[in-house]
Amino acid sequence: MDRPSSQPHPRPTPVRGRNPRRAASGALALTLLSGLALSACGGSNFIDEFVEDTICGVTNCKESETLKVEDISPRYKVTQDNGVVKIDARLSQSANLITVVRPSGSDRMSASIGALRVDLTDISGRRSDYSAKIADASEEPVVTINFHRGAEVYPSTVTMPKPFSVQSPTGTPLIARSTGQFKVQMTQLPSSKMSLLVAAQCRRADGSSFESKGEPMGVALDGAAYRISTLDLDLALNRASKGVDPATPNTSLVQSCDLNFQWTLNNVGSMAPGLNRYGSIVASRSAAHKASYDARL
Repeated sequence: MDRPSSQPHPRPTPVRGRNPRRAASGALALTLLSGLALSACGGSNFIDEFVEDTICGVTNCKESETLKVEDISPRYKVTQDNGVVKIDARLSQSANLITVVRPSGSDRMSASIGALRVDLTDISGRRSDYSAKIADASEEPVVTINFHRGAEVYPSTVTMPKPFSVQSPTGTPLIARSTGQFKVQMTQLPSSKMSLLVAAQCRRADGSSFESKGEPMGVALDGAAYRISTLDLDLALNRASKGVDPATPNTSLVQSCDLNFQWTLNNVGSMAPGLNRYGSIVASRSAAHKASYDARL
């Protein structure tokens, strides 16, 4: 009789459950591929509907006609450039910034400056973002944005801030960390409503580099100028550096940067009575200038 083999029997390979994330990703990819196939056969509406359903699944889209006017909170923004006033608008529900309220039924929006009036049009293709332009070169135009429901009109107004530009410094100054402060003077007196974003392209001490799209910076009023702490600037730049790769705890320190300062002055207007109190209408004007920064100096 043959001797039984002494080698152990191979263990059965365990069967693992499906990774739900991978399964969801696979289903999503399959849906998209199916949509592409349908679009090739004349079913292009499928992708549009799929995108809209996906977006509304996140933003909880609602039709404006299903809401009371007092639950609708507009987000109006007004800017002016080269003699043209631009109005941007989006509707939300009460204090919920995520929910997108889409104008429907007899609801619509318009804007006016004096006797000039235009309707806001959908620029998103999904009734989420609306815009209009009015030619007006005056320094401080008063802009009215109307929410219409049938014959009812709810006007909100705001005045554009007076134009300003950077008076000093000129050119592209070098900011040294050791100076402690950096001053900027505008063509109009300082305002507590001014805000500042600093975009940067930086080099680190180890030779690596990174880009920051815009770090908010605190500024102090100093007579006729705005004062920026170079120590706060250095902290902001190193915070941006670490934010590029949060998984790396020992990121090398920022050594030098090319900076783009974006100064913005906001005027907050008056919302129409009857609309939700969480709505807002803001007119913004901006000015920019460049500088370089060196942490070694």
